Amino acid sequence: MNLIRPIFLLAISLTAAACTGKEKKSPQLIEANRLHLEAIKISKELESKLESLSSHAGSDARKSQIDSLKNLIEMWEENMIEVPGFAHAHDHGHDAHEHKSAPPMTEESMLDYQRQSKAAIDELKEAIAKLDSL
Repeated sequence: MNLIRPIFLLAISLTAAACTGKEKKSPQLIEANRLHLEAIKISKELESKLESLSSHAGSDARKSQIDSLKNLIEMWEENMIEVPGFAHAHDHGHDAHEHKSAPPMTEESMLDYQRQSKAAIDELKEAIAKLDSL
């Protein structure tokens, strides 16, 4: 009987510690999330840039190029995957969209995915810069 109270208190203490303790995130996931947030920021800037270019587009060919780039950014956003364990800390600006949950993958695979996602949005940024310079 005398052991019930100490065991009960220990169980409560361990439960409280488990609930309040934040899980430490790996360096790979921290970097993956940094890349993810940076890529989202770039995509929002590119959407604004394309809106500006669209309002000044003269020819149908230029309008078509702008529309194609807008579609590519939308496709990129549709395939974006959140890094698990991080708060959804960015806004959605003009259009609400849904982020896919991460499929089961290693932390290194998540980092690689986010690197590739960032590289893809960087390529779109270069294409838009070329279009803007014409």
